[in-house]
Amino acid sequence: MVVITGLIIVLLGFLISLIGFLLVAIGAITEKRGEKKDVEAGGVLIIGPIPIIFGTSKRTALISAVIGLVLIVVFIILITLLA
Repeated sequence: MVVITGLIIVLLGFLISLIGFLLVAIGAITEKRGEKKDVEAGGVLIIGPIPIIFGTSKRTALISAVIGLVLIVVFIILITLLA
């Protein structure tokens, strides 16, 4: 059962990565040339129990923090359910 669950998680990770790649590719293809856009980015890097939150603006940093918090909660729930 553990091997099957691990395989499913690996396949889900691969599928999510593939979907992300396709979204980036579609965005690059459909981009209008010469149009000036404001680009914002942010992210969360979790090293052990310490989250490092970064963003190009306060808004993106806050969104990244919320998404990171949600992912941590989901991870904790999954770990307790699978243990």
